[in-house]
Amino acid sequence: MKKRPLIWLSAISLTASAAPLLICCTSLQAWPSKTQEPPKENLYFPLVQGTSWVYQGTVRWFNAETDQEVSSEVTLTTKVERVIHKPGITFGVLSGFPADLDWSTGEVEPKPFLLVETDKHEVFLDPVPPDFDYAKLEKDSKLLQPFLAEDNLFFRWPLKKGIKFGDPEQTKREDNKYCWVVDEHAAKELRDIRGIPVQRTEVSVLRFVTNPDDTKVELTPGIGILSYEYHHHGSTADTSVRLIEFRPGSVPAATTGVVR
Repeated sequence: MKKRPLIWLSAISLTASAAPLLICCTSLQAWPSKTQEPPKENLYFPLVQGTSWVYQGTVRWFNAETDQEVSSEVTLTTKVERVIHKPGITFGVLSGFPADLDWSTGEVEPKPFLLVETDKHEVFLDPVPPDFDYAKLEKDSKLLQPFLAEDNLFFRWPLKKGIKFGDPEQTKREDNKYCWVVDEHAAKELRDIRGIPVQRTEVSVLRFVTNPDDTKVELTPGIGILSYEYHHHGSTADTSVRLIEFRPGSVPAATTGVVR
Protein backbone atom coordinates (compact mmCIF):
# COMPACT_ATOMS: atom_id res chain seq x y z
CA MET A 1 0.00 0.00 0.00
CA LYS A 2 1.48 3.34 -0.96
CA LYS A 3 1.70 6.06 1.66
CA ARG A 4 1.46 9.74 0.84
CA PRO A 5 2.16 13.04 2.56
CA LEU A 6 -0.62 14.02 4.93
CA ILE A 7 -1.84 16.90 2.78
CA TRP A 8 -3.09 14.42 0.17
CA LEU A 9 -4.08 11.61 2.54
CA SER A 10 -6.48 13.94 4.38
CA ALA A 11 -9.11 13.60 1.67
CA ILE A 12 -10.29 10.32 3.23
CA SER A 13 -11.04 11.72 6.66
CA LEU A 14 -12.21 15.03 5.24
CA THR A 15 -14.87 13.35 3.13
CA ALA A 16 -16.42 11.82 6.21
CA SER A 17 -16.15 14.87 8.47
CA ALA A 18 -17.49 17.20 5.81
CA ALA A 19 -20.45 15.03 4.79
CA PRO A 20 -23.07 17.65 5.77
CA LEU A 21 -21.40 20.05 3.36
CA LEU A 22 -21.77 17.87 0.30
CA ILE A 23 -24.23 18.49 -2.51
CA CYS A 24 -24.79 16.62 -5.73
CA CYS A 25 -24.11 17.47 -9.34
CA THR A 26 -21.62 20.27 -8.71
CA SER A 27 -18.45 20.63 -10.76
CA LEU A 28 -15.73 23.21 -11.24
CA GLN A 29 -17.20 24.25 -14.55
CA ALA A 30 -20.67 24.65 -13.07
CA TRP A 31 -19.75 27.15 -10.36
CA PRO A 32 -21.30 30.62 -10.73
CA SER A 33 -18.85 33.32 -11.76
CA LYS A 34 -17.63 35.57 -8.96
CA THR A 35 -15.92 38.88 -8.55
CA GLN A 36 -13.09 38.76 -6.09
CA GLU A 37 -11.10 41.11 -3.94
CA PRO A 38 -7.60 42.06 -5.06
CA PRO A 39 -5.11 39.57 -3.60
CA LYS A 40 -3.27 40.57 -0.47
CA GLU A 41 0.26 41.72 -1.19
CA ASN A 42 1.65 39.44 1.51
CA LEU A 43 0.35 36.18 0.04
CA TYR A 44 2.96 33.62 -0.99
CA PHE A 45 0.82 32.22 -3.81
CA PRO A 46 -0.83 34.46 -6.45
CA LEU A 47 -4.41 33.55 -5.62
CA VAL A 48 -6.23 35.35 -8.42
CA GLN A 49 -9.06 33.69 -10.31
CA GLY A 50 -7.90 32.53 -13.73
CA THR A 51 -4.23 32.21 -12.78
CA SER A 52 -2.75 29.00 -14.14
CA TRP A 53 0.50 27.06 -14.10
CA VAL A 54 1.48 24.66 -16.88
CA TYR A 55 3.78 21.79 -15.89
CA GLN A 56 5.59 19.40 -18.17
CA GLY A 57 7.69 16.32 -17.50
CA THR A 58 7.51 12.55 -17.29
CA VAL A 59 5.86 9.77 -15.33
CA ARG A 60 7.28 6.28 -15.01
CA TRP A 61 5.52 3.11 -13.93
CA PHE A 62 5.89 -0.64 -14.08
CA ASN A 63 3.72 -2.44 -16.62
CA ALA A 64 2.92 -5.82 -15.09
CA GLU A 65 1.58 -7.17 -18.39
CA THR A 66 4.81 -6.57 -20.30
CA ASP A 67 7.03 -6.90 -17.20
CA GLN A 68 8.76 -3.65 -18.20
CA GLU A 69 9.24 -0.14 -16.88
CA VAL A 70 7.37 2.41 -18.98
CA SER A 71 7.63 6.20 -19.18
CA SER A 72 5.41 8.85 -20.72
CA GLU A 73 5.70 12.57 -21.41
CA VAL A 74 3.01 14.54 -19.57
CA THR A 75 1.55 18.05 -19.40
CA LEU A 76 -0.68 19.20 -16.56
CA THR A 77 -2.34 22.56 -15.89
CA THR A 78 -3.17 23.87 -12.44
CA LYS A 79 -5.75 26.65 -12.42
CA VAL A 80 -7.33 28.94 -9.84
CA GLU A 81 -11.05 28.43 -10.38
CA ARG A 82 -12.34 30.52 -7.51
CA VAL A 83 -11.05 32.73 -4.68
CA ILE A 84 -12.83 33.37 -1.39
CA HIS A 85 -11.66 35.88 1.22
CA LYS A 86 -12.46 35.63 4.91
CA PRO A 87 -11.09 37.72 7.81
CA GLY A 88 -7.46 36.71 8.20
CA ILE A 89 -7.59 34.01 5.54
CA THR A 90 -7.73 33.58 1.78
CA PHE A 91 -8.42 30.32 0.06
CA GLY A 92 -8.35 29.42 -3.58
CA VAL A 93 -10.26 26.57 -5.17
CA LEU A 94 -7.87 25.06 -7.70
CA SER A 95 -8.15 22.31 -10.26
CA GLY A 96 -5.27 20.01 -11.00
CA PHE A 97 -2.14 19.41 -8.96
CA PRO A 98 1.08 17.62 -9.99
CA ALA A 99 0.38 14.91 -7.39
CA ASP A 100 -2.57 13.83 -9.54
CA LEU A 101 0.02 12.21 -11.82
CA ASP A 102 1.45 9.93 -9.13
CA TRP A 103 0.80 6.23 -9.70
CA SER A 104 -0.70 6.97 -13.10
CA THR A 105 0.14 6.41 -16.75
CA GLY A 106 0.02 10.17 -17.30
CA GLU A 107 -3.63 10.37 -18.31
CA VAL A 108 -5.50 11.95 -15.39
CA GLU A 109 -8.49 14.20 -14.80
CA PRO A 110 -7.67 17.36 -12.78
CA LYS A 111 -8.96 17.03 -9.22
CA PRO A 112 -10.15 19.94 -7.03
CA PHE A 113 -8.21 21.05 -3.98
CA LEU A 114 -7.99 24.03 -1.66
CA LEU A 115 -4.91 26.18 -1.32
CA VAL A 116 -5.38 28.08 1.93
CA GLU A 117 -3.20 30.93 3.17
CA THR A 118 -3.63 32.78 6.45
CA ASP A 119 -2.45 36.19 7.62
CA LYS A 120 0.04 34.29 9.80
CA HIS A 121 1.78 33.20 6.59
CA GLU A 122 0.60 29.60 6.94
CA VAL A 123 -0.08 27.67 3.74
CA PHE A 124 -2.32 24.58 3.69
CA LEU A 125 -3.14 22.18 0.86
CA ASP A 126 -6.32 20.15 1.13
CA PRO A 127 -7.94 17.76 -1.38
CA VAL A 128 -11.73 18.02 -1.54
CA PRO A 129 -14.52 15.89 -3.03
CA PRO A 130 -15.66 17.06 -6.50
CA ASP A 131 -19.18 17.80 -5.19
CA PHE A 132 -18.10 19.85 -2.16
CA ASP A 133 -20.46 22.74 -1.27
CA TYR A 134 -18.20 25.80 -1.27
CA ALA A 135 -21.17 28.14 -0.78
CA LYS A 136 -21.59 26.88 2.79
CA LEU A 137 -17.88 27.32 3.38
CA GLU A 138 -18.19 31.01 2.48
CA LYS A 139 -21.07 31.60 4.90
CA ASP A 140 -19.70 29.83 7.98
CA SER A 141 -16.09 30.48 8.96
CA LYS A 142 -16.20 27.62 11.47
CA LEU A 143 -16.33 25.19 8.58
CA LEU A 144 -12.81 26.28 7.65
CA GLN A 145 -11.28 24.69 10.74
CA PRO A 146 -10.92 21.12 9.30
CA PHE A 147 -8.83 22.60 6.50
CA LEU A 148 -6.47 24.31 8.95
CA ALA A 149 -5.38 21.24 10.90
CA GLU A 150 -1.69 21.23 11.80
CA ASP A 151 -1.29 17.89 10.01
CA ASN A 152 -2.22 19.63 6.74
CA LEU A 153 0.26 22.49 7.10
CA PHE A 154 2.37 22.63 3.95
CA PHE A 155 4.66 25.38 5.22
CA ARG A 156 4.87 28.66 7.10
CA TRP A 157 6.94 31.44 5.59
CA PRO A 158 9.46 33.02 5.63
CA LEU A 159 11.29 29.77 4.95
CA LYS A 160 14.71 28.77 6.21
CA LYS A 161 16.70 25.60 5.68
CA GLY A 162 15.94 22.92 8.26
CA ILE A 163 12.49 24.12 9.37
CA LYS A 164 9.85 21.37 9.64
CA PHE A 165 6.07 21.44 9.19
CA GLY A 166 3.22 18.99 9.76
CA ASP A 167 2.19 16.64 12.55
CA PRO A 168 3.87 17.98 15.73
CA GLU A 169 4.87 14.46 16.78
CA GLN A 170 6.51 13.74 13.44
CA THR A 171 8.46 17.01 13.40
CA LYS A 172 10.28 15.80 16.51
CA ARG A 173 11.83 12.90 14.60
CA GLU A 174 15.59 13.14 14.20
CA ASP A 175 15.50 11.41 10.80
CA ASN A 176 13.32 14.21 9.30
CA LYS A 177 10.75 11.70 8.00
CA TYR A 178 6.96 11.99 7.81
CA CYS A 179 6.88 15.78 7.80
CA TRP A 180 7.73 18.59 5.40
CA VAL A 181 11.33 19.77 5.74
CA VAL A 182 12.97 22.77 4.06
CA ASP A 183 15.84 20.91 2.40
CA GLU A 184 17.26 23.87 0.49
CA HIS A 185 16.80 27.63 0.56
CA ALA A 186 18.81 29.96 -1.66
CA ALA A 187 18.68 32.57 -4.40
CA LYS A 188 18.23 31.14 -7.89
CA GLU A 189 17.84 32.52 -11.38
CA LEU A 190 14.59 31.59 -13.08
CA ARG A 191 14.83 30.92 -16.79
CA ASP A 192 12.85 29.29 -19.58
CA ILE A 193 9.42 29.81 -17.98
CA ARG A 194 6.97 31.47 -20.35
CA GLY A 195 5.18 34.38 -18.71
CA ILE A 196 8.00 35.03 -16.22
CA PRO A 197 10.94 37.31 -17.07
CA VAL A 198 14.42 36.05 -16.27
CA GLN A 199 14.98 36.96 -12.66
CA ARG A 200 16.95 36.01 -9.58
CA THR A 201 14.68 35.17 -6.69
CA GLU A 202 14.33 33.21 -3.47
CA VAL A 203 13.74 29.49 -4.08
CA SER A 204 13.00 26.83 -1.46
CA VAL A 205 12.94 23.05 -1.75
CA LEU A 206 10.60 21.13 0.57
CA ARG A 207 10.83 17.36 0.98
CA PHE A 208 8.46 14.81 2.55
CA VAL A 209 10.19 11.47 3.05
CA THR A 210 8.61 8.24 4.27
CA ASN A 211 9.86 4.66 4.25
CA PRO A 212 8.07 3.79 0.97
CA ASP A 213 8.42 7.08 -0.93
CA ASP A 214 9.56 10.68 -1.04
CA THR A 215 8.15 13.92 -2.46
CA LYS A 216 10.08 17.07 -3.39
CA VAL A 217 8.52 20.46 -4.16
CA GLU A 218 10.44 23.50 -5.37
CA LEU A 219 8.71 26.85 -4.92
CA THR A 220 9.17 30.61 -4.89
CA PRO A 221 7.05 33.48 -3.51
CA GLY A 222 4.76 35.31 -5.91
CA ILE A 223 4.72 32.42 -8.37
CA GLY A 224 4.24 29.21 -6.41
CA ILE A 225 5.43 25.71 -7.30
CA LEU A 226 8.32 25.56 -9.77
CA SER A 227 8.77 21.79 -9.85
CA TYR A 228 7.35 18.63 -8.33
CA GLU A 229 8.85 15.16 -7.93
CA TYR A 230 7.49 11.94 -6.46
CA HIS A 231 9.51 8.74 -6.19
CA HIS A 232 8.40 5.38 -4.87
CA HIS A 233 11.16 3.28 -3.28
CA GLY A 234 9.71 -0.05 -4.36
CA SER A 235 7.87 -0.81 -7.60
CA THR A 236 8.35 1.94 -10.15
CA ALA A 237 6.04 4.93 -9.69
CA ASP A 238 7.78 8.24 -10.39
CA THR A 239 6.58 11.71 -11.32
CA SER A 240 8.85 14.58 -12.34
CA VAL A 241 7.43 17.83 -13.73
CA ARG A 242 8.56 21.44 -13.89
CA LEU A 243 6.82 24.73 -14.56
CA ILE A 244 7.08 25.75 -18.22
CA GLU A 245 4.46 28.52 -18.33
CA PHE A 246 2.83 30.89 -15.85
CA ARG A 247 -0.39 32.70 -16.76
CA PRO A 248 -1.42 35.30 -14.16
CA GLY A 249 -5.12 36.03 -13.75
CA SER A 250 -6.50 39.54 -13.90
CA VAL A 251 -7.86 41.38 -10.87
CA PRO A 252 -11.09 43.42 -11.35
CA ALA A 253 -10.45 47.16 -11.36
CA ALA A 254 -12.92 47.88 -8.55
CA THR A 255 -14.33 45.39 -6.07
CA THR A 256 -15.79 45.59 -2.58
CA GLY A 257 -15.78 41.92 -1.68
CA VAL A 258 -16.95 38.58 -2.94
CA VAL A 259 -20.27 39.05 -4.67
CA ARG A 260 -22.56 36.68 -6.50
